[in-house]
Amino acid sequence: MRDGWNRATALIELSKEEVQTLLRPFSPDIKVISVEPTVGGLANTNLKIHIAGEKEPLLLRFCIRDPSSVEREYRLLELVGGRVPTPRVHHFSKDNPINGHPYILMQWMEGKRLETVVDNLKPDEIAGFGESLGRTMSHIHSFHFVHQGFFDEKLNIISHMEMGGKGLQSYVFECLENPLVMHRIGAGLSKRLSSFVESEVAILDEWTGTPCLAHCDFNGSNILVNKTAGLWTVTAVLDWEFSFSGTPFFDFGNLLRAPVGALPGIEESIERGYKNAGGTLPEEWRKMSKLTDLTAWLDFLTRESAGPQLISDAQSQISNTIAEW
Repeated sequence: MRDGWNRATALIELSKEEVQTLLRPFSPDIKVISVEPTVGGLANTNLKIHIAGEKEPLLLRFCIRDPSSVEREYRLLELVGGRVPTPRVHHFSKDNPINGHPYILMQWMEGKRLETVVDNLKPDEIAGFGESLGRTMSHIHSFHFVHQGFFDEKLNIISHMEMGGKGLQSYVFECLENPLVMHRIGAGLSKRLSSFVESEVAILDEWTGTPCLAHCDFNGSNILVNKTAGLWTVTAVLDWEFSFSGTPFFDFGNLLRAPVGALPGIEESIERGYKNAGGTLPEEWRKMSKLTDLTAWLDFLTRESAGPQLISDAQSQISNTIAEW
Protein backbone atom coordinates (compact mmCIF):
# COMPACT_ATOMS: atom_id res chain seq x y z
CA MET A 1 0.00 0.00 0.00
CA ARG A 2 2.83 2.42 0.80
CA ASP A 3 4.83 1.63 -2.34
CA GLY A 4 5.50 4.86 -4.19
CA TRP A 5 4.58 7.18 -1.33
CA ASN A 6 6.93 10.14 -1.08
CA ARG A 7 8.85 11.19 2.01
CA ALA A 8 7.41 14.21 3.79
CA THR A 9 10.83 15.36 5.03
CA ALA A 10 14.42 14.89 3.93
CA LEU A 11 16.54 12.24 5.62
CA ILE A 12 19.05 13.60 8.11
CA GLU A 13 22.65 12.59 7.44
CA LEU A 14 25.17 12.71 10.27
CA SER A 15 28.81 11.76 10.61
CA LYS A 16 30.06 9.42 13.34
CA GLU A 17 31.56 12.40 15.13
CA GLU A 18 28.26 14.31 15.08
CA VAL A 19 26.37 11.30 16.45
CA GLN A 20 28.99 10.93 19.18
CA THR A 21 28.33 14.53 20.22
CA LEU A 22 24.61 13.83 20.52
CA LEU A 23 25.13 10.65 22.54
CA ARG A 24 27.58 12.04 25.10
CA PRO A 25 24.78 13.00 27.57
CA PHE A 26 23.90 9.29 27.59
CA SER A 27 27.51 8.10 27.83
CA PRO A 28 30.41 10.64 27.94
CA ASP A 29 33.01 8.19 26.63
CA ILE A 30 30.89 6.61 23.90
CA LYS A 31 32.59 5.82 20.59
CA VAL A 32 30.46 5.44 17.45
CA ILE A 33 31.68 2.82 14.97
CA SER A 34 29.04 3.21 12.25
CA VAL A 35 25.86 5.10 11.36
CA GLU A 36 23.30 3.86 8.84
CA PRO A 37 19.71 4.92 8.05
CA THR A 38 16.94 2.41 8.62
CA VAL A 39 14.30 1.56 6.03
CA GLY A 40 10.57 2.16 6.34
CA GLY A 41 9.71 5.61 7.69
CA LEU A 42 8.49 8.47 5.51
CA ALA A 43 8.79 11.49 7.80
CA ASN A 44 11.19 11.10 10.72
CA THR A 45 14.80 9.91 10.48
CA ASN A 46 15.89 6.71 12.24
CA LEU A 47 19.57 5.78 12.39
CA LYS A 48 21.12 2.45 13.40
CA ILE A 49 24.16 3.16 15.55
CA HIS A 50 26.94 0.69 16.31
CA ILE A 51 28.95 1.43 19.45
CA ALA A 52 32.49 0.28 20.30
CA GLY A 53 32.48 -2.53 22.85
CA GLU A 54 28.74 -3.27 22.47
CA LYS A 55 27.24 -6.20 20.55
CA GLU A 56 23.81 -4.65 20.27
CA PRO A 57 23.30 -1.50 18.16
CA LEU A 58 21.18 1.46 19.23
CA LEU A 59 18.42 3.36 17.43
CA LEU A 60 18.68 7.13 17.16
CA ARG A 61 15.33 8.67 16.18
CA PHE A 62 14.89 12.32 15.15
CA CYS A 63 11.36 13.70 15.61
CA ILE A 64 11.07 15.92 12.55
CA ARG A 65 7.39 15.80 11.57
CA ASP A 66 6.19 16.81 15.04
CA PRO A 67 9.03 18.07 17.27
CA SER A 68 6.66 18.28 20.25
CA SER A 69 6.15 14.50 20.13
CA VAL A 70 9.54 13.58 21.59
CA GLU A 71 8.63 13.60 25.29
CA ARG A 72 5.15 12.24 24.61
CA GLU A 73 6.63 9.31 22.71
CA TYR A 74 9.10 8.69 25.52
CA ARG A 75 6.32 8.62 28.12
CA LEU A 76 4.16 6.34 25.98
CA LEU A 77 7.01 3.86 25.64
CA GLU A 78 7.48 3.98 29.41
CA LEU A 79 3.73 3.44 29.90
CA VAL A 80 3.26 0.44 27.64
CA GLY A 81 6.64 -1.23 28.15
CA GLY A 82 6.22 -4.64 29.74
CA ARG A 83 2.75 -5.14 28.27
CA VAL A 84 3.46 -4.23 24.64
CA PRO A 85 6.75 -5.20 22.93
CA THR A 86 8.54 -1.86 22.56
CA PRO A 87 12.14 -0.56 22.74
CA ARG A 88 13.58 0.71 26.02
CA VAL A 89 14.46 4.41 25.93
CA HIS A 90 17.99 5.32 27.05
CA HIS A 91 17.87 9.08 26.58
CA PHE A 92 15.83 11.83 24.91
CA SER A 93 16.34 15.52 24.29
CA LYS A 94 14.08 18.30 23.04
CA ASP A 95 16.90 19.84 20.98
CA ASN A 96 20.46 19.14 19.94
CA PRO A 97 23.60 21.15 19.08
CA ILE A 98 24.01 19.62 15.61
CA ASN A 99 20.73 20.29 13.81
CA GLY A 100 18.27 21.31 16.54
CA HIS A 101 15.84 18.41 16.06
CA PRO A 102 14.49 16.60 19.15
CA TYR A 103 15.73 13.03 19.34
CA ILE A 104 15.34 9.75 21.24
CA LEU A 105 18.03 7.16 21.81
CA MET A 106 16.57 3.72 22.33
CA GLN A 107 17.16 0.00 22.28
CA TRP A 108 17.51 -1.62 18.88
CA MET A 109 14.70 -4.15 18.33
CA GLU A 110 15.30 -7.15 16.13
CA GLY A 111 12.69 -8.29 13.65
CA LYS A 112 11.45 -7.93 10.10
CA ARG A 113 9.06 -5.17 9.11
CA LEU A 114 5.64 -6.73 8.77
CA GLU A 115 5.22 -5.27 5.29
CA THR A 116 8.21 -7.29 4.06
CA VAL A 117 6.85 -10.70 5.12
CA VAL A 118 3.12 -10.50 4.33
CA ASP A 119 3.39 -11.49 0.68
CA ASN A 120 5.43 -14.60 1.50
CA LEU A 121 3.27 -16.02 4.29
CA LYS A 122 2.18 -19.61 3.80
CA PRO A 123 -1.52 -20.42 4.25
CA ASP A 124 -0.86 -22.36 7.46
CA GLU A 125 1.06 -19.40 8.95
CA ILE A 126 -1.72 -16.82 8.64
CA ALA A 127 -3.78 -17.89 11.67
CA GLY A 128 -0.92 -17.63 14.17
CA PHE A 129 0.30 -14.44 12.53
CA GLY A 130 -3.13 -12.83 12.86
CA GLU A 131 -3.59 -13.98 16.44
CA SER A 132 -0.29 -12.36 17.46
CA LEU A 133 -1.37 -9.09 15.84
CA GLY A 134 -4.73 -9.29 17.63
CA ARG A 135 -3.09 -9.96 21.00
CA THR A 136 -0.75 -7.03 20.54
CA MET A 137 -3.61 -4.66 19.73
CA SER A 138 -5.58 -5.92 22.72
CA HIS A 139 -2.65 -5.11 25.00
CA ILE A 140 -2.34 -1.61 23.52
CA HIS A 141 -6.06 -0.98 23.96
CA SER A 142 -5.97 -2.20 27.56
CA PHE A 143 -4.73 1.25 28.64
CA HIS A 144 -7.84 3.30 29.40
CA PHE A 145 -8.52 7.00 29.93
CA VAL A 146 -11.40 9.14 31.17
CA HIS A 147 -11.82 11.07 27.92
CA GLN A 148 -11.04 10.74 24.24
CA GLY A 149 -8.53 13.22 22.88
CA PHE A 150 -4.93 14.17 22.20
CA PHE A 151 -2.14 13.94 24.77
CA ASP A 152 0.22 16.66 25.87
CA GLU A 153 3.86 15.88 26.69
CA LYS A 154 2.88 14.45 30.10
CA LEU A 155 0.06 12.30 28.63
CA ASN A 156 -2.64 14.60 29.97
CA ILE A 157 -5.58 14.84 27.57
CA ILE A 158 -5.61 18.46 26.47
CA SER A 159 -8.24 18.46 23.72
CA HIS A 160 -11.32 16.29 24.06
CA MET A 161 -12.71 14.77 20.87
CA GLU A 162 -15.97 13.18 19.82
CA MET A 163 -15.12 9.96 17.97
CA GLY A 164 -18.61 8.61 17.50
CA GLY A 165 -20.81 9.22 14.49
CA LYS A 166 -21.08 12.99 14.99
CA GLY A 167 -17.35 13.32 15.41
CA LEU A 168 -16.56 11.47 12.20
CA GLN A 169 -19.19 13.36 10.24
CA SER A 170 -17.89 16.70 11.51
CA TYR A 171 -14.30 15.80 10.58
CA VAL A 172 -15.24 14.59 7.10
CA PHE A 173 -17.24 17.73 6.35
CA GLU A 174 -14.41 19.91 7.66
CA CYS A 175 -11.95 18.18 5.31
CA LEU A 176 -14.30 18.52 2.37
CA GLU A 177 -14.35 22.28 2.94
CA ASN A 178 -10.59 22.36 2.45
CA PRO A 179 -9.85 23.62 -1.12
CA LEU A 180 -6.82 21.34 -1.40
CA VAL A 181 -8.89 18.26 -0.51
CA MET A 182 -11.64 19.27 -2.90
CA HIS A 183 -9.14 19.72 -5.71
CA ARG A 184 -7.70 16.28 -5.07
CA ILE A 185 -10.91 14.37 -4.42
CA GLY A 186 -13.16 15.92 -7.06
CA ALA A 187 -16.79 17.01 -6.83
CA GLY A 188 -18.24 13.59 -7.69
CA LEU A 189 -16.45 11.60 -5.00
CA SER A 190 -16.94 14.43 -2.51
CA LYS A 191 -20.71 14.25 -2.98
CA ARG A 192 -20.72 10.46 -2.69
CA LEU A 193 -18.63 10.58 0.47
CA SER A 194 -20.87 13.20 2.10
CA SER A 195 -24.00 11.16 1.44
CA PHE A 196 -22.34 7.94 2.55
CA VAL A 197 -21.11 9.39 5.83
CA GLU A 198 -24.48 10.99 6.61
CA SER A 199 -26.30 7.69 6.16
CA GLU A 200 -23.80 5.32 7.83
CA VAL A 201 -21.91 7.01 10.68
CA ALA A 202 -24.52 6.16 13.32
CA ILE A 203 -23.03 2.65 13.47
CA LEU A 204 -20.04 4.09 15.34
CA ASP A 205 -22.29 4.99 18.27
CA GLU A 206 -22.90 1.29 18.92
CA TRP A 207 -19.46 1.13 20.54
CA THR A 208 -19.81 2.16 24.17
CA GLY A 209 -16.39 1.08 25.43
CA THR A 210 -14.06 3.13 27.62
CA PRO A 211 -11.66 5.46 25.74
CA CYS A 212 -8.45 3.55 25.15
CA LEU A 213 -4.93 4.08 23.91
CA ALA A 214 -4.81 3.95 20.11
CA HIS A 215 -1.44 3.72 18.36
CA CYS A 216 -2.92 5.29 15.21
CA ASP A 217 -0.09 4.23 12.91
CA PHE A 218 -0.41 0.48 13.46
CA ASN A 219 0.75 -0.79 10.10
CA GLY A 220 3.36 -2.83 8.30
CA SER A 221 6.19 -0.31 8.59
CA ASN A 222 5.83 0.15 12.36
CA ILE A 223 5.37 -3.49 13.40
CA LEU A 224 8.34 -5.85 13.64
CA VAL A 225 7.76 -9.61 13.50
CA ASN A 226 9.90 -12.72 13.77
CA LYS A 227 9.39 -16.41 13.20
CA THR A 228 9.96 -18.60 16.26
CA ALA A 229 9.15 -22.31 16.45
CA GLY A 230 7.26 -22.02 13.18
CA LEU A 231 5.05 -19.10 14.31
CA TRP A 232 5.24 -15.46 13.26
CA THR A 233 4.89 -13.19 16.29
CA VAL A 234 5.11 -9.46 16.93
CA THR A 235 8.50 -8.49 18.39
CA ALA A 236 8.08 -4.71 18.53
CA VAL A 237 5.65 -1.85 17.91
CA LEU A 238 7.46 1.34 16.91
CA ASP A 239 6.71 5.03 16.23
CA TRP A 240 4.09 6.18 18.74
CA GLU A 241 3.97 9.85 17.73
CA PHE A 242 0.32 9.79 16.53
CA SER A 243 -1.07 7.95 19.57
CA PHE A 244 -4.06 9.35 21.44
CA SER A 245 -7.00 8.29 23.59
CA GLY A 246 -9.70 7.04 21.25
CA THR A 247 -11.34 3.85 20.03
CA PRO A 248 -9.86 0.52 18.88
CA PHE A 249 -11.08 1.07 15.34
CA PHE A 250 -8.28 3.45 14.36
CA ASP A 251 -5.77 0.62 14.73
CA PHE A 252 -7.97 -2.07 13.19
CA GLY A 253 -8.69 0.12 10.18
CA ASN A 254 -5.02 0.94 9.64
CA LEU A 255 -3.80 -2.65 10.03
CA LEU A 256 -6.43 -4.18 7.77
CA ARG A 257 -5.54 -2.15 4.72
CA ALA A 258 -3.95 -4.16 1.92
CA PRO A 259 -1.85 -6.23 1.92
CA VAL A 260 -2.60 -7.50 5.46
CA GLY A 261 -6.35 -7.15 5.06
CA ALA A 262 -6.27 -9.18 1.84
CA LEU A 263 -4.89 -12.32 3.52
CA PRO A 264 -7.51 -15.11 3.60
CA GLY A 265 -8.93 -15.57 7.09
CA ILE A 266 -6.87 -12.76 8.61
CA GLU A 267 -9.82 -10.86 10.08
CA GLU A 268 -11.05 -13.92 11.93
CA SER A 269 -7.61 -14.74 13.34
CA ILE A 270 -6.98 -11.14 14.45
CA GLU A 271 -10.38 -11.05 16.13
CA ARG A 272 -9.66 -14.37 17.86
CA GLY A 273 -6.28 -13.21 19.15
CA TYR A 274 -7.77 -9.91 20.30
CA LYS A 275 -10.60 -11.50 22.26
CA ASN A 276 -8.44 -14.28 23.71
CA ALA A 277 -6.18 -11.58 25.14
CA GLY A 278 -9.12 -9.92 26.89
CA GLY A 279 -10.27 -7.42 24.26
CA THR A 280 -13.94 -6.94 23.43
CA LEU A 281 -15.40 -5.99 20.06
CA PRO A 282 -18.90 -5.20 18.82
CA GLU A 283 -20.44 -7.35 16.11
CA GLU A 284 -19.90 -4.70 13.42
CA TRP A 285 -16.28 -3.94 14.35
CA ARG A 286 -15.06 -4.35 10.77
CA LYS A 287 -17.48 -1.76 9.40
CA MET A 288 -16.62 0.60 12.24
CA SER A 289 -12.94 0.19 11.39
CA LYS A 290 -13.47 0.97 7.71
CA LEU A 291 -15.47 4.06 8.57
CA THR A 292 -12.91 5.27 11.08
CA ASP A 293 -10.06 4.73 8.63
CA LEU A 294 -11.62 7.33 6.33
CA THR A 295 -10.24 9.96 8.71
CA ALA A 296 -6.67 8.87 7.92
CA TRP A 297 -7.16 8.97 4.16
CA LEU A 298 -8.74 12.41 4.35
CA ASP A 299 -5.90 13.61 6.57
CA PHE A 300 -3.42 12.48 3.89
CA LEU A 301 -5.31 14.61 1.37
CA THR A 302 -4.93 17.73 3.55
CA ARG A 303 -1.12 17.49 3.49
CA GLU A 304 0.71 19.84 1.15
CA SER A 305 3.53 17.29 0.86
CA ALA A 306 1.31 14.42 -0.36
CA GLY A 307 2.66 12.99 -3.62
CA PRO A 308 0.73 11.59 -6.61
CA GLN A 309 0.77 7.95 -5.45
CA LEU A 310 -0.48 8.77 -1.95
CA ILE A 311 -3.23 10.97 -3.39
CA SER A 312 -4.25 8.22 -5.80
CA ASP A 313 -4.32 5.61 -3.03
CA ALA A 314 -6.43 7.90 -0.84
CA GLN A 315 -8.93 8.43 -3.64
CA SER A 316 -9.13 4.69 -4.29
CA GLN A 317 -9.54 3.75 -0.63
CA ILE A 318 -12.32 6.25 -0.05
CA SER A 319 -14.11 5.16 -3.23
CA ASN A 320 -13.68 1.46 -2.45
CA THR A 321 -14.98 1.86 1.09
CA ILE A 322 -18.19 3.34 -0.26
CA ALA A 323 -18.53 0.84 -3.12
CA GLU A 324 -17.87 -2.27 -1.01
CA TRP A 325 -20.06 -1.26 1.92
